[in-house]
Amino acid sequence: MTYSLLYTLSFLSTKFLGLERTTKYFRALGQFLRRYKLFHKTPEILEQRLARGLEKVPLAAKCLDQAVVAWYVLNLHGHPAILRIGISLTPLESHAWVDLNHKIFVDTYNLTDLTVVAEYGPWASGLKINL
Repeated sequence: MTYSLLYTLSFLSTKFLGLERTTKYFRALGQFLRRYKLFHKTPEILEQRLARGLEKVPLAAKCLDQAVVAWYVLNLHGHPAILRIGISLTPLESHAWVDLNHKIFVDTYNLTDLTVVAEYGPWASGLKINL
C-alpha cells in the first residue's frame, strides 16, 4: 500500500468515522498484515518514505492524519510507536505526533506546552516500549 494512499485513507476515515474507529481499523489492518512478517524497514527509511508520500497527497493531510499513518507504518514494521494527541488552552491549540523511543515523528512545535489528552500505544504483538 502506498503512503499517499494511507494518508488519503486516514484523512477520510478521521473525518467520517472519527479518531477512535480510525485507530481501531488501522490497528486491525496492521495486525492482519504483520502475520506475514514482510515488514523490516528501519525508522529512518520509513521517515523518508512517509515524507515522500505526504508530498503526493492531493488532500490537506494535517498532523492528525500524518500521525495516524506514521503510527501505523512504524508499528507495522515492528517499531513500538505511540500516537499522542495534545492540547493547549492558552492559546487554544492541538497537535498530534508519534513518539518512538523519544524520537518525534510528524512536524512539531513546542510540545512542552501541550497536555497529552489521548494516547494510542504500540499494537504489534511482541513489541516492547523503552521508556
